[in-house]
Amino acid sequence: MSTNKESADWTEIYRPKTLNDIVGNPKAIQELKEWALAWENGHPKKKAAVLIGSPGTGKTSAALAVANDFGWGLIEMNASDQRNAEAIRKIALRGAMADTFTDEGEFLSSKEGCLKLIVLDEADNIFGKEDYGGIPAIVELIKVTKQPVILIVNDFYALSKKSEVIKSGTKQIKFTRLHPNSIKAVLKKISKDQGLKISERALELIADNANGDLRSAIRDLQAITLGRAEVTEKDVTILNERQIMKSMYDLLIEVLHGTNPDRARSIFMEVNEAPDYVLLWIDENIPLEYKDQNDLYLAYHILARSDVFLGRVRKRQYYGFWSYAIDLMSYGVCAAKKKKYKEFAKYRFPLYLMKMSRSRGLRTVRDNISAKLGSMCHCSISTARDELLPYFQYIFQNDRDFKIRIAIELGLDAEELAFLLNEKIDSHQIKHLLAEIQKVTDFEKRPIREIEIESSGVADDRSIEDEQSTEDQSTRQRSLFEY
Repeated sequence: MSTNKESADWTEIYRPKTLNDIVGNPKAIQELKEWALAWENGHPKKKAAVLIGSPGTGKTSAALAVANDFGWGLIEMNASDQRNAEAIRKIALRGAMADTFTDEGEFLSSKEGCLKLIVLDEADNIFGKEDYGGIPAIVELIKVTKQPVILIVNDFYALSKKSEVIKSGTKQIKFTRLHPNSIKAVLKKISKDQGLKISERALELIADNANGDLRSAIRDLQAITLGRAEVTEKDVTILNERQIMKSMYDLLIEVLHGTNPDRARSIFMEVNEAPDYVLLWIDENIPLEYKDQNDLYLAYHILARSDVFLGRVRKRQYYGFWSYAIDLMSYGVCAAKKKKYKEFAKYRFPLYLMKMSRSRGLRTVRDNISAKLGSMCHCSISTARDELLPYFQYIFQNDRDFKIRIAIELGLDAEELAFLLNEKIDSHQIKHLLAEIQKVTDFEKRPIREIEIESSGVADDRSIEDEQSTEDQSTRQRSLFEY
């Protein structure tokens, strides 16, 4: 076995170099080829493509492979890079608008067909202060790019809800989870290349446990074969078998629909989630399952007691209270119903978590405005947010001159303006306001001499009027207040 191959990451060693080497998703690969060919011919209907799918389905490999197949240059930004507005404009946007040089110093011109592929990996995870302003920069990139752009996401909704342009201005290509047989074939090829002796059953177990994630399967294979020349089915049992881990749906069925409290508590222990998170799921779905009012009352009463213990954990940092909370929300809620309900309920995601997720970006924008406002008014961010921002927002929405002047003074960007005006970032109102702000800013940056020359004509006209008014004043009788 090669020492270098053993120590290096196998997912990188065996990453496909061309689109023909990508395993699975033939439809997605064909769509990506057609999009790339449209760029080669100079007539792309959509300048940007979004590769959508679960981890380990070949999205990043496909993006890198298309650049290799068509001989394009590559500019890549992933989750380890800062993806705020400045970084995206500096790296991706500049690369999308300009010509470039090869590593050997040869000039490449876009006009001569030498394209550069801009890849933004994990584009749906652009949140928080470190990535502040990233979404507007992506929208700008999609609009003005002269180079092909690929966004890679797991959750397209998380990205597209930020702007209509991301929906309408991109070609969406969906990647699905890989079949275990496809994963097994790749693992078998890697094992042969590494000189490993591994049983067919062991390969099947690794492929089945990967849940359609080829990257995870390859890493599992590397981990389990480390230091071994031969691997059997028994050796695979050291894996963290993903399929054995119960899902939240399994737990809800046992707690809310089942009638065995002991089994409900047992299943809870197999769910890899914190009690606080599970409580939100149970709280959301109790009314969907418990139709009897007494059952509903008792279930929520027990769940409230569970929440009390979780509060004590947070307050006292004593995690022994978790056991009481878990017993109450699993065993207790399950035992609260008098009988089993025949119909299955369609469980739903907690509304609280959904709202928090959707408002995360808005809270970041709000806090950034509060920080700027607090700095101007010499107060804390919390004071600016709670006491000043509501009044500030009202004036901002109703006073045009104030709006433009304060936007310049505070350096408000498109996201912040959209928040204050309750508008979408790419709406007509925001575009118009940005244009007005730019116009005022450009005027104020002009040399003083230019402004004096332009205004001299107006000044001459006014001087005549001033002389006439002076004569009028000299002839009239002075009032007491002028002495």
